[in-house]
Amino acid sequence: MEIYILLILFILILAAALLYSLLRNPVSAKEKEFLLLFRDTAATVSEKIVDAADSSQAFQHILESCIKLIPKAKCGNILMFNAEGLLVPRASVGFGKGISNLRLRLEDSFIYIASGGEPTGTVIMNRLSDIMRARNAGDDEESEEQSSVSFIKSEIATPLFDNGELVGLLCVNSDKIDAFTERDTGILDYMSRQISILISYHKMKNEAEHFAKYDRQTDLMNRTSFEQEIYKIFGDPSRDTVNLYFVLINLDGLRYANETFGHHFGDKVIENFAEIIRKHLGKNDLCGRYSGDEFVAIVQGDNYHVNYIMENARKEFQNSKSIFQNKEYIPDFSYGYNSFREGLGDLDTFYKLSESRMREMKNKKKMSDEDRQGELLLSRRDLWQL
Repeated sequence: MEIYILLILFILILAAALLYSLLRNPVSAKEKEFLLLFRDTAATVSEKIVDAADSSQAFQHILESCIKLIPKAKCGNILMFNAEGLLVPRASVGFGKGISNLRLRLEDSFIYIASGGEPTGTVIMNRLSDIMRARNAGDDEESEEQSSVSFIKSEIATPLFDNGELVGLLCVNSDKIDAFTERDTGILDYMSRQISILISYHKMKNEAEHFAKYDRQTDLMNRTSFEQEIYKIFGDPSRDTVNLYFVLINLDGLRYANETFGHHFGDKVIENFAEIIRKHLGKNDLCGRYSGDEFVAIVQGDNYHVNYIMENARKEFQNSKSIFQNKEYIPDFSYGYNSFREGLGDLDTFYKLSESRMREMKNKKKMSDEDRQGELLLSRRDLWQL
């Protein structure tokens, strides 16, 4: 809550500073009316950034505020890069529903062309017809996109950045030539900063919500969210649990790895294991980190299938030894599992049954290691006697 309050205060101070700088000199009644509108708009924008359920609502409010503050503005877009590197609308005012299908290369945007391929600041383009002709040179027919924006005569646009990286564009348009002024540049500059704050804020918010459910180091489910999923299964009588297994996994020798080679080395072991187990589990299986070296999974299938998955994951984990660049450490894990029928709907019973079977596996390994050590000592003694 404190960070939200600080964020609102920061935005209001920024708006007040801009307002003060404009009011230092005598202004007309009309200008004062605009400045008061700007002040009120800035306040509602800051509230929307914090209160909006998702960033799309806040994007839309910021765009609408821009158009309200700029006298000759008729429409506009906030365009953000998608996964394919194309600009797509995140907010739109004054365009038809078809605008949602827009996919625009940065190189084809008006601001890119007008800035000579380097959109670093706000650009006023008061005669778009010249830029359109340059962009569409060689096209025989008018595209659907060109037709949908043919009424636009002027544009003012600014690039949007997140930590120095270009992430989108804020574009405001008019159906009049010579529509925009330097004062409009100040409005867009201010709103672009609010969008940067919005992006950072929602990124932090989403990250906090994500890591309330997932382990920060491995990105597997944390103990709380995993147990919630188990209780959902317990509470769903329609859920088929005949072929559902609870698996407990323990990384062998992690304490030794941490104490001998350092926690940075141990972290690499954990992260490597998480990557491997995620790869081997099915899309409907669940996996979580229960404690430092302990992991849990819910696997769908029969007894053979569960054992097959675990042994394949174990083999890959053992073969990943080379990535640790340490000949003294051999990665391995032990596991135990039981079906949901055995647990009888009780998490504590699940855990104890699986832990008992996991301990059996550890003990067998220990005995096997001791047998190998004994054989090695005997062979050395026989060689000495020779």
